[in-house]
Amino acid sequence: MNNPPVKNELRCAALLLMTAGIWGFAMAFQREGSRYLQPFTFNAARYTVGIFALLPLLLREIKTTGKPLNRKEAAKGAVQGIALFLASFLQQSAVGEAGAGKAGFLTALYVVMVPVLGALIGKRTQITTWLALLLALPALYLLCVPADERLSLAPSDSILLLSSLVWAVQILCMDHFVQTVTPLKLCTMQFVSAVMLNWIFAFIFEHPAWEDLRRAMIPILYTGVMSTGVGYLFQAIGQKGCRPALAALMMSLESVFCVIAGAIMLGERMDSRGYIGCFLMLLAVLTAQAGGLLQLKRRTERV
Repeated sequence: MNNPPVKNELRCAALLLMTAGIWGFAMAFQREGSRYLQPFTFNAARYTVGIFALLPLLLREIKTTGKPLNRKEAAKGAVQGIALFLASFLQQSAVGEAGAGKAGFLTALYVVMVPVLGALIGKRTQITTWLALLLALPALYLLCVPADERLSLAPSDSILLLSSLVWAVQILCMDHFVQTVTPLKLCTMQFVSAVMLNWIFAFIFEHPAWEDLRRAMIPILYTGVMSTGVGYLFQAIGQKGCRPALAALMMSLESVFCVIAGAIMLGERMDSRGYIGCFLMLLAVLTAQAGGLLQLKRRTERV
């Protein structure tokens, strides 16, 4: 795949930054939802809401373009949904035991896995993006792991590491499929696939109850409409015009927004480690954008 136009890539990177903000603030609601619902049931409920949030937009798109969903598009969405189902289950099932800080850091390792996996399949990555990723790693560590917490490999840590690998695969799948399938079709079909799998596994391995669903209604609505519906739609649109490594870096800022959400919603305050982590993350973003800005300058000079 050829690199996208630089101006469009910068706009798409901004859209992915908004996605990171939505997902970062959703973490508080996910934690609340986990008090009442087990992973399969919670994910099934939120993705069901996400489908209803996107369905009117999808029907409008089909009516406007005159191009209904075909089998190939549905199949690509189903594959995307399998990756989403696995990644979200692993993350949701381990986040409670591992703790928020460690879970955030380990999950965010998908930032490194995306360009590594991308390079293995022949995708080009600018040197500035690799430098930015190197800066993002200590930033994520300082932001997510408390000074008195040792990063040991517990069973939950292994699950989160596996989830980060699956999230990386999900990002690369999105980057590939969104070139031939519209974001609305891809997102809607991936949620249909994920919903079917989650409800099947929920009724087999868990015990969904209406009372628990009622108690978790606010977390379900926010994560369903904003995190699932709006967030994944923004991700699909943003990734269509953005390189996978840069897209992963922008979405890794979810950890920063988690800190902001904690301060606003839970009254948490950062120590010096947190502020240093924010500075390094900002530096990482500027470094990643520098490659695109330099490329834009060179193109302008040629004209």
